[in-house]
Amino acid sequence: MKKSLSLALAATMALSLAVTGCGGSNGNANSPDTNTTPADNGGQQTGGNPENGGGIAGTVPDDTTGFFLSVKNADIQTADVQKTTKDYEIPMNIFDRLVDIEVDSQGTSRIVPSLAEDWEISSDGLEYTFHLRQDVKFQNGNDFTAEDVLYTFKRLLTVEGGVNTELLDQVKGAAEVINGSAEELEGVEQLDDYTVKITLTEPFAAFLSCLTAPGLSIFDSEATEAAGDQFGMDPSVTIGTGPFSFAGWSFNDQLVLVRNENYWKGAPALPGVIIKIIPDTETQTMMFENGELDIIDLDFVTDATDRFLETYPDQIVSGPRVGITYLTMNFNIEPFQDLNVRKAVQMAIDRQAILDALYGGRGQVEQGIYPFGLIGYNDSQTKISYDPEGAKALLAEAGYGDGFTMELAADSSSSDTVTMVLEIVKEQLAAVGIEANIKNYDESTWLETRKSGELGSFVSTWTADFNDPENFIYTFFGNEEKTRIRSINYPDTEVMARVGAARGIVNEDERLAEYRALEEKLVHEDAAWIPMYSRTHLWAVSPRVQDFKPVWSGVSDLVYYSVSLSE
Repeated sequence: MKKSLSLALAATMALSLAVTGCGGSNGNANSPDTNTTPADNGGQQTGGNPENGGGIAGTVPDDTTGFFLSVKNADIQTADVQKTTKDYEIPMNIFDRLVDIEVDSQGTSRIVPSLAEDWEISSDGLEYTFHLRQDVKFQNGNDFTAEDVLYTFKRLLTVEGGVNTELLDQVKGAAEVINGSAEELEGVEQLDDYTVKITLTEPFAAFLSCLTAPGLSIFDSEATEAAGDQFGMDPSVTIGTGPFSFAGWSFNDQLVLVRNENYWKGAPALPGVIIKIIPDTETQTMMFENGELDIIDLDFVTDATDRFLETYPDQIVSGPRVGITYLTMNFNIEPFQDLNVRKAVQMAIDRQAILDALYGGRGQVEQGIYPFGLIGYNDSQTKISYDPEGAKALLAEAGYGDGFTMELAADSSSSDTVTMVLEIVKEQLAAVGIEANIKNYDESTWLETRKSGELGSFVSTWTADFNDPENFIYTFFGNEEKTRIRSINYPDTEVMARVGAARGIVNEDERLAEYRALEEKLVHEDAAWIPMYSRTHLWAVSPRVQDFKPVWSGVSDLVYYSVSLSE
């Protein structure tokens, strides 16, 4: 495909790629969707039910001088992380987790204490004993204790409408609580008021990383139980231990956070944060340039990114988006059982041209399963070359010298950018004789067909919920069910058994070495996966913003604890 054609196509695209996020089998939509349209704003009413267009005034102060002015292009649906796989900005600022992720100036991440100040892991990797901080209070003044941890984890498995249950899959007794055969979560024990022991059914080396996921934020047992179904909906009863309190929510208008003066790490510098809901990107841009916003996510304004980079070069903050865009091939559909065919498809796609055309080259072509920025990322692995002539030769060797016909499955709810990717891939495949027909499905049919294992090839993006290669490779190749529900149907059960066994390797160096070997096997020897690219995430900040840091995973949800504003 000619670069000029790619650029011409890109000029007409929508602004961002719909992201399917991680955390077991649940999706995550952390990237902006510019097709969102504003709903009628019901004003600052009591009630707080988004479906009714209402809002909760909460305890928003009359004087919001010095508040950080942020923006989202669509409102959240809940602040209850046990009922959402995408609305994480409010939760990440009002709740804490047992452990957290910290990234140093070189971009290296590590797990650090949070509500648990230290811990021990048994030699067999099955028991984790957490010693909790004794100086932590919830925003309502209640003490944080081990009881809150037990309550939170059990609620995750039992709450009506709950998601993210897979984050506790490895905990002993979790399956029994979910299916109703047990009332108590056997693997989570309160040894005393400030000590919790968690027992796993089998060693799971990524467990600590898993505990950093937003879905495992810790709730106040008393306040959450009293709030009932208003938890996450009514700011006044949505209580955590985090640096900010949830103060107000006017649906499709704004969300408000106020400083938690008693935060256990020390109160944040900001008195509060106002997050405006503004779907129109031109309005966002105008407000930023008029000084009415302190930050703008350039993922929302892709068409203006080059101008921002030129106009505000000293006000750009960047970070890797720890997620990978990929293309699938279904082993159950002819002729993808043939290795040469799969390798030919890999070689026929000019991934750099797509990245350049749609995102100005901001990111990097990926060569494996784990994206840049993830623990275990290997920048010295085998490279997939763009080689259309080589692809033609492999097709001829496989008996498909005249090409073949294949499906590119499109989810109609995806952004226009996904369609643009598919159109470019279609033309690149045509250049080697493969006729790729784009077939549109409504969202529910697309998901059902994919889960059945019968979907044709498709493009999607997987973004990390926690920083470990397990979150990627096990999701797609952990066992026969995993690969079926992604409509890959990879057949090598020995390799999948290795993927599953790698989760229990206690020695970190050995585990990462095995994950890298498996990545090489799956992508380069078996051509079971077509990595496309990962992207760089950019924000523009006002000159008064100090110490803004993107979330380690590069998602659009922001954490404001470290931020301050100059006079």
